[in-house]
Amino acid sequence: MNMAVSYQSRQMARAGLLSLSILLSGGRDAVAAKPALPARAAAAPAADVMGDLRLLAQQRPKRCGADEPAQQAPGWRATAVECAWQGRLQMRRWSALPAAGNACVSQAALWWQWQQARTGIAAPAAWDAAWPAQGLSGISSGRQRLAVIEKSAGGAWTASEWTWNPSPRAATRQWQMSRWELLATAAAKLRPAVRGAAGAEAAALRAAWEANLRGRAGEVLADAWLWESNGLCMRMETAGLSQAQQHLPYSRDEVRHEQRAAMQLQLARRFPRATWLTPFRLVSTPAANKGGGAKYEAIWLEDGLVKGQLWMPTKTDGAIVRARIVAVFPVEPGGRPPGPAVANRRAAIERELAGLAAIWEAEHE
Repeated sequence: MNMAVSYQSRQMARAGLLSLSILLSGGRDAVAAKPALPARAAAAPAADVMGDLRLLAQQRPKRCGADEPAQQAPGWRATAVECAWQGRLQMRRWSALPAAGNACVSQAALWWQWQQARTGIAAPAAWDAAWPAQGLSGISSGRQRLAVIEKSAGGAWTASEWTWNPSPRAATRQWQMSRWELLATAAAKLRPAVRGAAGAEAAALRAAWEANLRGRAGEVLADAWLWESNGLCMRMETAGLSQAQQHLPYSRDEVRHEQRAAMQLQLARRFPRATWLTPFRLVSTPAANKGGGAKYEAIWLEDGLVKGQLWMPTKTDGAIVRARIVAVFPVEPGGRPPGPAVANRRAAIERELAGLAAIWEAEHE
């Protein structure tokens, strides 16, 4: 009897040890298979900080006071300004309104110019139509400022801006900087490269054109540059370097009347249906009497368009930098263009060509 109990006790003990071993083994496997705990919000994907001010600020944001009104961009709708960090961090958002049918440049180009004008932050002056998104950053009015504009998958444009006034306390300022750097890193990933012009002269001409915008919205297309001049839509269709069939002197002292007459005859043969509004002539520029090179222009009416071209000879090889500007005018029912419309477009093109010539002269001669 005692021997039977003793044997049973030993068997129960062995079973208990086996069960404990299995449990321990299973426990270790369970711990190994258990997924890691999610990281804190600070390590969330960088893009999230652009869409969620609470995540960026690590506190619940609130609407700013009445002294922080929404800034309205033309063609865009602004939302209320949100604040965090006792008002030191602010965020604004805009969404594009339905586009007007006769707009010269896109809504993205309008917002891009407006944002640069209100902040004074340097960036490519003209919007590139190939950009799906773009951003700018810098210091404006004593605050760090970062803004992005991007197109959604559905094709709608939205824009956002964050401003940060750093805390005077060193430790707080350092922590705020770490959050701001997350935002800057996310925004930098949206910025595509600036599309370069084909050739050094074309790139220089584009820089001169952007400088001549002087605060107006401009847009770069694959085959043209667009901008608005006093309500008129301008389009630069030809820009680059070429060899002239007719020699055009670089020095103004070498220009002769017969050379200009020969060039006008050549143009008339090339464009037989054109009505010449400004025959081929020299352009007057600020440095014309200070050693600046000769520059030439002509403006004509053809196929419902007022066109103007600028020729700027270089010092060597007889090469010429060209820029052609086109403006559309409304045609009357009889097919004849109204005189005032043509005159306005002619005058506008003359101003644009003169502005380009003056900037080119100042920057490259």
